[in-house]
Amino acid sequence: MDESSSAKESTGVIISVRGSVVDARFDREIPSIGNRLEVRDTRTGGPVVVEVISHSDRNSVRGLALTPTRGVARGKKIIDTGRPLSVGVGRGLLGRMFNVFGEPIDDGGEVEFDEERPILGRAVPLSKQETESEILTTGLKAIDILTPLERGGKAGLFGGAGVGKT
Repeated sequence: MDESSSAKESTGVIISVRGSVVDARFDREIPSIGNRLEVRDTRTGGPVVVEVISHSDRNSVRGLALTPTRGVARGKKIIDTGRPLSVGVGRGLLGRMFNVFGEPIDDGGEVEFDEERPILGRAVPLSKQETESEILTTGLKAIDILTPLERGGKAGLFGGAGVGKT
């Protein structure tokens, strides 16, 4: 983490863990809905990441754990990073593989991206949405030639061996 985000961090205490639902109490400033919380002192090797989904009362939040909660217990310290879950965006991400946190998992080294955006962003206003039909190029010959898909439409693909899914 950089210095600017560490200045916004605040610390709380876990008051209950039920599966992937984590309740925490913060004595100072309560985290915003959508903020990324982390439990860093676990034996799992990495931090347990929790997203705030609701405010229970003036000092308590309820969050959803996005990683396994093994090692997380009542009384443990939980840290509000002061920022929402976010991912990088830009041309440098094309052709790469990422986990749900936007971290590369393809052994391709560091990722170059233009900017970082929260995963829970605002919807594009209707006035800026395009209404023209456009064909989605999938790169699968059997789909692009025989049954082209409309960009933004709904479709389901399935098949057995040798039908070009990869």
